[in-house]
Amino acid sequence: MDAGIEHAHLRSALEFAVLMAAEGQKRKPAIPYPKELKPYFGTARLPAGSLGRIRRTIEADPVFRTRLAAGALPELVDEIGRLWLAQPEGWEDTAAELAAAAEAAAESGDLRAQLKQAERRRAAAEQAAARTRAELLQLNEVIESQAVELHELRADVVKADEAVREMRTELVDVRVESRHARDREAAAQARAEAAQADLLAAQAELARRSGEDIDAAVVPAAGRDQQPPARDDTAAIASAAEAARSLADQLDALLPAPERPDLTSAERSAARRRPLALPGGVISTSREAAEFLVRAEAAVLVDGYNVAKLQWRSRTLEEQRRSLLDAVENLARRHGADLTVVFDGASVVGAHAARRRDVRVVFSPAGVLADDVIRDEVRRLPPSRHVVVVTNDAEIVRDVRADGANTLPSNALIALF
Repeated sequence: MDAGIEHAHLRSALEFAVLMAAEGQKRKPAIPYPKELKPYFGTARLPAGSLGRIRRTIEADPVFRTRLAAGALPELVDEIGRLWLAQPEGWEDTAAELAAAAEAAAESGDLRAQLKQAERRRAAAEQAAARTRAELLQLNEVIESQAVELHELRADVVKADEAVREMRTELVDVRVESRHARDREAAAQARAEAAQADLLAAQAELARRSGEDIDAAVVPAAGRDQQPPARDDTAAIASAAEAARSLADQLDALLPAPERPDLTSAERSAARRRPLALPGGVISTSREAAEFLVRAEAAVLVDGYNVAKLQWRSRTLEEQRRSLLDAVENLARRHGADLTVVFDGASVVGAHAARRRDVRVVFSPAGVLADDVIRDEVRRLPPSRHVVVVTNDAEIVRDVRADGANTLPSNALIALF
């Protein structure tokens, strides 16, 4: 319907379209435009023979034409060009009238005025393009600044996550140590109460026997010589003696073992276990230290739940035990290590299922903590045997170091799994 409008009357709109397509392809992301316009980028003035081809290209892309119409200012595109781009209702008649007026003006010698107007439009277009480029550079700077800030925020989030994980690990260790301290206190209290009860029973039995002896003393001498001692009395005396011996053993267990007086200071020092010396430059809490101690043909005692709860805290106790024993058994096969894993509670369901060929597994008896079993194991081994204890429990570490054992943090052993 616009076939009556000459291509020359649409020059301002066609040159505006080429200019906007050239500027749009410089942006990131680029603004879509018809590829047929690319050969005309940078052309100061479109050749008259190319106007028809450019016009048909733009008419074939209504989306691009509509976008051009939204940005076509009067300083850049004349009224006929704006009508052609926007194509409102009845625009053909208006454009035809404007074209006729333009032709009349051209015939009357107003070509110089049209040229000046075209130059003004071109200058305005160049200024608009310059403003667009400046705005684009400013936007790119803002994007780069925001990208730097986003990277810094992500780094802060990573640091915060690491701090939270460390705090959670410390909290678990504190809770485990607190539970062990309470368990040790309860076990000591129970042993003390049992010893007190045995002492009272022995005292009562002794008092009863003493009373019977006094009664027997008043019997006439002749009568006593004729009567043999009663069988029940003999059994009761033996029972009382056994109770007294048991009480003495329990009281002796509660007291620290005295040093042998016949050993000199040098002999006692020679009889003490000495910890293994790590190679130079190896930190005692590192994975390298763990690998060295496991390979050193020492007896390695593992605080079972202390390691398992640190590595597999989200699993059940049975799953923790199984996972730890699988990992430790694999470690024993790789390095030929003498490994013993100690758990709390022999009465736990499944505690004695699935025996292990390469790892010794020990469960503490009822009323006894795994901590005490580990201490006893260290003291039971001869001083000539090197011992390594794996735990994060500060009290166990302190006690076994006093007995000459090496200690290794649980996380250092986990690093070998």
